[in-house]
Amino acid sequence: MTDLDLNEVRSRLEARLADLLSRHARIEGHLRNRDRELPDDWQDLAQFVENDEVLELLEERTRERVEAMAGALRRIEAGTYGICTACGAAIADERLELLPTTEICAACASR
Repeated sequence: MTDLDLNEVRSRLEARLADLLSRHARIEGHLRNRDRELPDDWQDLAQFVENDEVLELLEERTRERVEAMAGALRRIEAGTYGICTACGAAIADERLELLPTTEICAACASR
């Protein structure tokens, strides 16, 4: 199993998760804000729509990261953090330090 301090890993993941949830709420709030007035000019409207498309992509990516962090926290609680979900081998501490939400070892990732 891993030599990482799981309490420290948990604390870092929880802090990052809180930041991401806050970001997600701000993005969602902006996207759902129907009080915004649509521009009359077609060029301004195009920019408005393009900005929302970028925000939608950011929202999707943030949601994916939230899910990955929540999964890592569940694995810590279950005692399976640091165990590859594909082959059952231990995931190297160096890999977990770089990718704390990873579920698979380097060997499985390279396949």
